[in-house]
Amino acid sequence: MDISELKKNIKQLIFNKGAKLVGIGSRERLKDAPASADMEYCLPGAQSCIIWAYTNPIEALENYFSKKERMSIKKAQQIGYAGSWRTALILAEFNKKNTNYQAFPVIPNAKYRPRKDLPNDIGGDIRYPDFSLRYGAVAAGLGHLGWSGNLVTKEYGGSLYLGGVLTTAPLVPDPMAEENNCNKCKLCTKVCTTGYFSENEEEDMQPVIIGGQTETYAKRGTFSQCGIGCAGWYGLSEDGTWSTWTPGHVCLKEIPEERWQDSDFRRDLYSKILINKTLPENMRKFNQSIARSFGNAARLENVGLRQFVDTNPRCGNCNFICVAEPKKRKELYSMLINSGKVYIDDNGLEYVKKCDENGKEIIYYPPTQEEFFTKEELTELDNIRNV
Repeated sequence: MDISELKKNIKQLIFNKGAKLVGIGSRERLKDAPASADMEYCLPGAQSCIIWAYTNPIEALENYFSKKERMSIKKAQQIGYAGSWRTALILAEFNKKNTNYQAFPVIPNAKYRPRKDLPNDIGGDIRYPDFSLRYGAVAAGLGHLGWSGNLVTKEYGGSLYLGGVLTTAPLVPDPMAEENNCNKCKLCTKVCTTGYFSENEEEDMQPVIIGGQTETYAKRGTFSQCGIGCAGWYGLSEDGTWSTWTPGHVCLKEIPEERWQDSDFRRDLYSKILINKTLPENMRKFNQSIARSFGNAARLENVGLRQFVDTNPRCGNCNFICVAEPKKRKELYSMLINSGKVYIDDNGLEYVKKCDENGKEIIYYPPTQEEFFTKEELTELDNIRNV
C-alpha cells in the first residue's frame, strides 16, 4: 500500500466509525508549538498526527442547557471519548497489519503531566497532556483555537470531542484552515461559573505557534478552578439565577485569582466539598459520588476506558455552547440563563426549580439514567469502549 492509498484508507476507516471530521498534520507544523505538541514524546520517530472529531447533537445541547435532561449529552460524551479511543485502537491495529510504520493511539482525555517549569505550589495544578489533540487538530487543518482554548471548526464550531493517532508514516498533511472561525462572541466566558479563563486578557504563559501561525486564547487559571466546576461540585451564575447541573450553588467567580494560586486554599476547598460535616448529608453523598466517579477515570488515566455510569457531564458549558452558528449559540445561552437551578432531594435524586414566562415556579425531576435508557442501550453504550 503506497502512502497516498494509506492516507485515503485511514480517513475512510475513521469516517466509518462515525467521526464527522478527519485531518492529517505533520511534525514540521508542530515544531514551534509547546511541549505537549511534541509527537516524539509518545512515539519516537513520529512524522504525522491523524486527528478526528465527534460532535454533539443539537437537540442534546438544547435539552442540556434548558435542563430538560442531560442523558443525551451523557450519551454523546460516551460516544465522543470512548468512541474516539476505540477508533484509535482500531486504526493503530490497521496500521500494524497493513504497513511497516509504527502507530500510537492518543488517549482522548484524563492523562496529564505537571508543568515542571512552574513553582511547586502551582506547577502540579497547571497540567498538559502527553500529546495535545487540540494542537494536533490545528496542524491537521480542522480549525484553530478559539477564545476558550478549545478547537473551533468551520463546520461544527467547538462543540466537539477529539481523537487521534500518531504514526511514523510520512503522510501528506492536509491544508491548514485559512481562517479562525472563533468570532470572539465570548459566550464561553459568560456560561462559565468558575472564572477559569479571562473575558479580555490573552494567555501569555507561552506562545502557541502551529504551522507558522500564532494561536491566541484567553488567559486561564488553575486546573482546580476549572475542575471543581466541570466536575459538578459547584456551579452558580454571578446573579444567582441559574446553576450548572449541580446543587452546589456557589459562584467560583467570586474567589480572587490569587487565592487559587494558594495550595492550602485549594486543599481546604476540596475538604469543604467532600468531608465538611456542616454540609447536609445528601450534599456530601452527592459530592462524594462525583469524587468516586472521577477517581475511577483518574485511575484509568483515560476517559476512553471509563464506564458509562461514570460518564457524568454537569458543566462543560464553554465547549458545549460553541456550535458553528452564532444565532444558535445565543439561543442556547438564553436557554441556560432561564433554566433555573438543580437541587438534590433526601433520596439523592436531582430536580430543577425554575420560573416560567409568567413568573410561576416550576419544579420537576429530569429522567434518570435508568428511566432514559433501556438495559440494552446501557449495555451498548458501555461496550463502546471495548474493541
